[in-house]
Amino acid sequence: MGRSISSTSSSISLIFVILLSVDLFGTSLRASATTQLVKNACDFCEVKDFCYNVLGENPEANRATSRYNLQDVTIKLAYSNYTNIHRKVLTITANEVDQTLKQMYKQCLHDYVLLKSDFDFIVHTLVTNGDMGQAIEGARTHLFACMSLFTQSPTSPNPFAQDNDNLAHFLELIRDISFIPLI
Repeated sequence: MGRSISSTSSSISLIFVILLSVDLFGTSLRASATTQLVKNACDFCEVKDFCYNVLGENPEANRATSRYNLQDVTIKLAYSNYTNIHRKVLTITANEVDQTLKQMYKQCLHDYVLLKSDFDFIVHTLVTNGDMGQAIEGARTHLFACMSLFTQSPTSPNPFAQDNDNLAHFLELIRDISFIPLI
């Protein structure tokens, strides 16, 4: 009339093993999809783990055929990250009721507004083959101004700490890629 519990259990176990195998196969495919260009870039970078996390599984980065292409992809990813953080800083600042915190958040918001022109300059620097280290330094100045507000006032909550760290890693990654000895 119906299946026994043990045969149903065996079927479920078999399906689980198949699904587990497929996932492991997918993981090995993702790991092998990282191109030599991305590997060279990530191995050279100061933020190696961050590089592999961001670029290692990014299809556009793995289609890059030159340092220029890889930097372009990285700048686009960093800019997307920046715009998301900028929106978060704006939202948190607008909704903060504590006036002391609101002032700190407004200063960070100001620094993030200034970062927009820094990203424009980074793109211009890439296109004109300029000094990427100098372009990144300008952006780091504004980012670190926001970060330092919270180190000077360690008891104040910092809702942007992880976001600022990630953006700092992106800037480091862009700078490092410009100096890697690639083909």
